[in-house]
Amino acid sequence: MMKYFYNFLRVLTGALFIFSGAVKLNDPSGFAIKLDEYFDVFADDVATVQDSVKFTIYNHDGVSNSATYTLYTFDNEKNISASVSGDSASGFAVRWQYGNEMYLESEVELDSNTILQKAELVLLKENGDKQLLTANFEIDTIKTKNWTVQLNTYIKEQSALNGFFKSCKDYSLYFSVLFCALEVILGFALVLGWQINWVLLITALLIGFFTFLTFYSAYFNKVTDCGCFGDFLKLKPWDSFKKDVVLSVIILFLILFRKKSVCLIRENKADGLMVLFSIGTLFFGVYCYQYLPVWDFLPYKVGNDIKYVMENIPDGERASDSIEIKFVMQKGGDSVKVDIKGYSQAVKDGFKFIRQDRKLIIEGYKSPIHDFAIYDQESGTDLKDEMLNFGGYQLMYIAPFLNTMDTGSLRDMIDLYHTSQNKKWAFYALSSSSLDPAKQFQEKHRLPFEFYAADQKMLMTMARYNPTLYLFKGSTVIKKWSGNNLPSVEEISAIK
Repeated sequence: MMKYFYNFLRVLTGALFIFSGAVKLNDPSGFAIKLDEYFDVFADDVATVQDSVKFTIYNHDGVSNSATYTLYTFDNEKNISASVSGDSASGFAVRWQYGNEMYLESEVELDSNTILQKAELVLLKENGDKQLLTANFEIDTIKTKNWTVQLNTYIKEQSALNGFFKSCKDYSLYFSVLFCALEVILGFALVLGWQINWVLLITALLIGFFTFLTFYSAYFNKVTDCGCFGDFLKLKPWDSFKKDVVLSVIILFLILFRKKSVCLIRENKADGLMVLFSIGTLFFGVYCYQYLPVWDFLPYKVGNDIKYVMENIPDGERASDSIEIKFVMQKGGDSVKVDIKGYSQAVKDGFKFIRQDRKLIIEGYKSPIHDFAIYDQESGTDLKDEMLNFGGYQLMYIAPFLNTMDTGSLRDMIDLYHTSQNKKWAFYALSSSSLDPAKQFQEKHRLPFEFYAADQKMLMTMARYNPTLYLFKGSTVIKKWSGNNLPSVEEISAIK
């Protein structure tokens, strides 16, 4: 009985791995985006904390100006400007405070006839060492002082781990295909019962890694959707963690009683089958990246009316969040927290408003399409409503990143653009690039159309390959093509 239960559980676990890996491998670009989120989170969490620089001007009457500037690792300099007026304009002191360790102070005498003068500022460290820093002071007739201070001395170097996680983003797509393919292959191996010792060991390491990720996401609320089942099924972080804990227990059981495993076919035949299946799995992932997902679970899938998806609120869902608002009020040494009804009475009693606390009670419905927008960068015009309310056919050419776009099909796209214009179709080319790079790209490739701006996340959701072409009828998606498989002019011309 135990033997049958063990092998049933092994096959069931393998089937779950195949399903989970396949829905992600079907959309490797989507899982790569999720990996990018994790890499960004890890890079931020291991980043070296940078101090701020406090800048203060003292004139003869006391403090004239004070401000704190946060330092970032990409800073090289800070541009500071301050005005000194009145009789005290003839001289003042400048002080820089760096975190809790470094202080910089200098007396500066101004000459109204001097347009540019230099002052040598001395940096005093806690250990008594001195470091010289030269700042340029530019003074005009109204005693406005502008200067630039080089910050290279103050910036702390980032940790090696920070650079490692940031560099991992360059390989997210490769990791996506390999991880998802590995999950499918391990699942198939479990179903067959092939090389059970090695397969269970690798599976345990993989599920242990995913359990750590889901716990990290849930506990620190870092990544709100782990991407375990791609866009097919969205799980909240704690639900994902609980799922992985259950799987970890199952894998542990399978390891402890692995001698009861039975291979479904002969080992020599299983070896050849595993090789063929592994090659086919990797090919499937590459194909889905090059030619778009075979099973489309995205909100911009063929058949969806995106205007309806944006505006429709399913039955039983709230249109907006339910928020509890409390007001913190203070009078002397006393403070109270009241709701909206008690606010007026608290004011009458002499309490003053300090802050507002908001607590989410019930989350409202959030449409899967909530960031759709199209902007003309030169005029600032929002073209979203024009597109959504257009009744005829529309082509939408989407290239999220122009600097990494596959330009091999641009000549074909130009022909399709001219064909669409002859048919009086609307045409939109969208990118997240700013105006100047978009113009340069247009001129370099002699494109007869301009790129409009749209949200980067929206474009990455719509275009799983860079670029992707959409055909709309009104606001309904009729068809979409990868840039590797654009339709012919004849195909577009035949559409009536």
